[in-house]
Amino acid sequence: MHWACVAIDLQEDLCRDPRRRSLVDEMLPNLLRLVDEFSSRNLPVFYTRFELEEDDPQFRRFGDRYCIRGTPGSELIRELLPLRGEVLSKRKHSAFFQTKLEDRLREENVEGVVLAGLQTQICVLTTAADAYYRGLEVIVATDAVVSTRDDVRLQAVEWIEKYVGRANTVDEIAEVL
Repeated sequence: MHWACVAIDLQEDLCRDPRRRSLVDEMLPNLLRLVDEFSSRNLPVFYTRFELEEDDPQFRRFGDRYCIRGTPGSELIRELLPLRGEVLSKRKHSAFFQTKLEDRLREENVEGVVLAGLQTQICVLTTAADAYYRGLEVIVATDAVVSTRDDVRLQAVEWIEKYVGRANTVDEIAEVL
């Protein structure tokens, strides 16, 4: 089976937020190891990046302002450099919504995606569901995803595993590849 890695929303505003900064720092070595695994096998890696307008309606819904297009906060974190794949901009939670991700995966003959990044209960979960609805196999890298609250992260991982995919550690994923 041909797999791709999708690293979701590893951006300054989101990763450096005090509510999750230490969690991201703890998770980051696993995510970087995952990207290394894909890169060393010449498997595709995609990075998603929120690029929102200053007046995006979701700011009213969530009460935060983040990842505004053209600001330093919308940039991918420097720990990811050099990038090992393509960056796809998005405006909504799912990496599939109005992006070129599905087209790019089809061009690469990808049959399954491994998801990592943040937040697990929002962007990772909606991307997992959308991948499944598109006929792709889904694995969430349990030790390479972050949520502000760990109980919510675990609930999201359980939902993904129950309904749309599998949940494995980076080490387990490396064995599958």
